[in-house]
Amino acid sequence: MQIVKQFFTNIERTDIDENMTNLVSEDIIDSIDIMALVAEIEKYYKKPLKAEFITPENFESFVNIKQMLELAMKD
Repeated sequence: MQIVKQFFTNIERTDIDENMTNLVSEDIIDSIDIMALVAEIEKYYKKPLKAEFITPENFESFVNIKQMLELAMKD
């Protein structure tokens, strides 16, 4: 979870923590934040995140992001 927290810190969203949920559906983060997170993820893993993983559901919480990354980056 620490790496997910770091991604949010890197995009200057330190107001978001691992206990928060419904980040997208409650408009806590928007599409600009998601794209910034995707850029941070791609920079960290040094590979692109496939479009199929870039869905609002995958960015609803730290747990969802972590689970998405486990699937997306296992190759």
